[in-house]
Amino acid sequence: MQDTRPLSPSERWFWLIDNISPSNCSGRVRIHGRVTLRQLERAADALLDEYPLLRSGVRDMHGSNPEIAPVPDPEIPVFRLPARASGAWLHALNSEMATPFEVGEGLARIIDVVSREDTSGEYHDIILTISHVIADGRSLMAVLRKLVEYAAAEPDAEPVAKRAPVPPADDLIPQGARGFWRYAYLTLTDQVSGRLRKPRRLGEMSVVPLEERRTRVVHRVLDGARLRALVEDCKKSEVSVHGALAGAVALAIGDTVNPGAPGVAGIGSPVDFRDELDPAPDADEIGIYAPVLAGFVKFGPAESLWKAARSVKQQLDRGVKQRRHLATMSGMRYGTPKTMESARKTIEMVDRRATWNVSVTNLGRVEFPVAVGSWQISDLTFGASNSCVSGLTVAVVTAHDEMALGFCYVDGVLSAGEAEAFADRVLARLEDRPESWA
Repeated sequence: MQDTRPLSPSERWFWLIDNISPSNCSGRVRIHGRVTLRQLERAADALLDEYPLLRSGVRDMHGSNPEIAPVPDPEIPVFRLPARASGAWLHALNSEMATPFEVGEGLARIIDVVSREDTSGEYHDIILTISHVIADGRSLMAVLRKLVEYAAAEPDAEPVAKRAPVPPADDLIPQGARGFWRYAYLTLTDQVSGRLRKPRRLGEMSVVPLEERRTRVVHRVLDGARLRALVEDCKKSEVSVHGALAGAVALAIGDTVNPGAPGVAGIGSPVDFRDELDPAPDADEIGIYAPVLAGFVKFGPAESLWKAARSVKQQLDRGVKQRRHLATMSGMRYGTPKTMESARKTIEMVDRRATWNVSVTNLGRVEFPVAVGSWQISDLTFGASNSCVSGLTVAVVTAHDEMALGFCYVDGVLSAGEAEAFADRVLARLEDRPESWA
């Protein structure tokens, strides 16, 4: 594959959305110890050496046939911010969620929020942001890990191994999962099934115009003891942790929009499909490898966490078995708008008619070192901006014996107080675990 290529259908969708509202994903990690600006700049250069996509931008060709193309002077800018108040990193993360990229000039940037500088307690919150046009959450975490490792390396370390350009995920989907009629049938049945269930959405999307939507983040953490208890209870009840998370979110939607009454909530769940592609990309490769499957979960007085979790798991298992996630991704080529004008109309229609507006993006347990050189590493966090369809993304990552949950909400669809209250309802539902799933 050449360094210059047209955007794949999935990349083009995110690019079209990004032209209306920022579409970013950010990862944050805390480094305990002294970190110099030069170390981070050297690490950024190493990432540029390794990943062709990070040396590229999107050339829009006047809105027609946009393409990935090398940037003449590629750079991952590094900005250092002194922490002037507690929680300064969260203010920086909120800014990253809301700040679009000049995609023609590059698709990644780094923020270093430094606290207690020049003291024995110095620490740095490193925030890596990559445009969603080229990267999903797992890709982001892989690059963030490499950023830390490259920053800790000696200046005369071995040169970075350069990666060859790889095809986008759309081109690697097995032939048996492709085809217009398969995509059309699955899309139609999903829409009909969703509408028959009459799901309730969280907040009113139309109150905030697409171009004015900006994402803010409410941060919560499950510590080691609570996380281990949750994992053990999920095993006993034969459900996945993701099922419990999505089930708790569905029940919290009911608690918010229709308390004390029965109903249905729609939840989107990205499904990582790297291992199903041919050939399968490397685990550390950058790309979009997680199409979304929607599930519909009952809430109300008669529903429990385990019933909701089992429903999520069964629907996801069935969707994966039917290869719906593959068909969804491959089918984007049939419905991708050709112009920005048609894209806006399509996005507005999807945004208005979608049967769900909350997703749970759970990256699961991410292998991230607890120490690199003399540095101690902690507080891995994940965030994703919302645009059309989604009013709230619950971005979840587990590492360092804790689970971080980022409730990434559209400011105005929910207020800050409503987002805080919703996050607390989700955690309360996760804690309310009956001894059996019935």
